[in-house]
Amino acid sequence: MEKKKIGIIGGGISGTCLGYHLSLYDNAEVVVFEKDTVGGASTAKSAGTVCLFDDSLRNRYWDVRLYGFESYLKMEAEEKGSAGFDKTGTLVVATNEAVEATIKTGIALTKAAGYTGEYITDKDRIKEILPDISTENILGAGYTQDDGFFDGTMISNTYAKKMQKNGGTLKTGVKVTEIKVDNNKVTGLKTSEGEDYEFDYVVDCTGPWSKFTGEMVGMDVPIWHTKAEAFFLSPPGKKLDYTFPVLKYPEFYGLRAGDNIFICKSHLSMDLNNPMHAGQWDPDKLPATGGTDDYFIDFLLEQLEMKVPGIVDSGLVSSWLSYRAEPKDFLPLLGETPMEGYMLATGYGGNGVIEAPAASRDLAKLIMRGESTPLLEDWAFKRLLG
Repeated sequence: MEKKKIGIIGGGISGTCLGYHLSLYDNAEVVVFEKDTVGGASTAKSAGTVCLFDDSLRNRYWDVRLYGFESYLKMEAEEKGSAGFDKTGTLVVATNEAVEATIKTGIALTKAAGYTGEYITDKDRIKEILPDISTENILGAGYTQDDGFFDGTMISNTYAKKMQKNGGTLKTGVKVTEIKVDNNKVTGLKTSEGEDYEFDYVVDCTGPWSKFTGEMVGMDVPIWHTKAEAFFLSPPGKKLDYTFPVLKYPEFYGLRAGDNIFICKSHLSMDLNNPMHAGQWDPDKLPATGGTDDYFIDFLLEQLEMKVPGIVDSGLVSSWLSYRAEPKDFLPLLGETPMEGYMLATGYGGNGVIEAPAASRDLAKLIMRGESTPLLEDWAFKRLLG
């Protein structure tokens, strides 16, 4: 059987997950190139939430959410800690009837899949789950004990190990410097090591770097950067004496980080036309920590004052800035492009941990079998043309 040679640029969750799914095919020859460390950069700054129901991903993509969640549960079952699962549960707050309807549909899907879920209107019960919350001006909340958050870096390293066990190759500390093109078809790439590789396909899994990767083949990849500004808060004068669930509002989300609370503005509430929220920047210039804007911490503290007043007086422990890669419709770019042999698995925005397993499974089918899927059609590059 003739081998198909695939080069993957980027060793975050997108690249390693795709590398693993491709390595399941006997006739795939896979090489993943990562210029730094596996699961670093934007993957390392991911909150890692795979909530069974919230507004981060439309309910029509429920199977995408479930496949990701169960992939990581299986990973944890095989080796405890390999996906970094922290089972805190999730509380999704309904602030209006539209949000409430989305939550209720998600709960029905969750229960049909065999997991727990309930919609709560008893405000005392909501405060039992999260004592620091304000129950004013809300309709209710969806709650499950079964989910929580994962560690994107651990997941990436686990996928990389699985890929290598299946015969795939991982090159770390190696930067791709050129993608070779002949007659509008990708033929391979060159690296900072001076190596020259021949490939049938090159897949861009670089997330926020995709604008720059695309330029190597003369393509304008239609993504923008939105700011993921995360703040770590220390609750005033106390350690958390209860299990702080993943907390989801339309405007922000929070989760526990040891004895602290991680809080970030939600990616779907970002305005691509607001230069404070979005732009096209250089991810290589991001600092490892800090770099955040006062605007966002002021916004989030204002939200906490209204919605979680029990932690509004928390001290700021640390912060970091990352860039999410977002097409204008906030859905990923997956699959073929106008450049033959150059494929995309990028633009996951704030949902890479949720979406990467199903997206990688389907993209591997396309590359190895020539099979399309409804997901590939929905997230295709061509939807953004014209």
